Amino acid sequence: MPKKINSLLIIIFVEYYKYTAMNFQKDPLHNKIFETLRDRIVYRDYHPGMSLSEKELCEEFKVSRTPLREAIKKLEDMKLVTAIPRYGTYVAPIDINEIRCAFEVKIKLEGLAGQLAARRITVNKLKEINALINQADFKENHRTLIEIDADFHEIIRQVIQNPILQEILENLHSRCARLWNSALGEIIPIEQVVDQLKEIYLALEKRDADKAGRLMESHVQYFIDKIKNQLL
Repeated sequence: MPKKINSLLIIIFVEYYKYTAMNFQKDPLHNKIFETLRDRIVYRDYHPGMSLSEKELCEEFKVSRTPLREAIKKLEDMKLVTAIPRYGTYVAPIDINEIRCAFEVKIKLEGLAGQLAARRITVNKLKEINALINQADFKENHRTLIEIDADFHEIIRQVIQNPILQEILENLHSRCARLWNSALGEIIPIEQVVDQLKEIYLALEKRDADKAGRLMESHVQYFIDKIKNQLL
């Protein structure tokens, strides 16, 4: 693995280990706000550069400033927003090179997640994945496919039984899905992504950890190649 990627892995593991250690018991209120704002940024309901009004968001969520600021802080840690003292909070621009680096880190961690998932996934979770893939077969909308892919990866994160890896992958997936939704949507054939998810599902069903890991890495590599070919 290149030295640059090794360094990124070390930095991300250290920072998120500290983060998860301090925040293992999540406040459900600020976490719900965080997830809502995160999804609005990822799916471009909030565009890069858009100002986020603290007053308006507090009124919308019917909360005080404290839980909102905790949610904003987590978004800032994920580099989804930029907070400028005395000026406000803005949706961060999409940095193509940074997201390329995120994909390069994500590829190895998703491979590990695939291996762990194949060993630990339950029958019920396999059924959930199968139902998701069946939904994807009938979708022609890229946003819906991105949501299905996000749900697929969320199930994988749930079953790996590793909260540190889960937290890191959640961060990376949000960053990478943002680029997919903003720039790669129309150039990624839906059927190819669905076929990849089907192959991963079959490997998980057979409890083939090595194959599941390889297929998860290939799934991420597919997006890296698209970035290189289309955007760099």
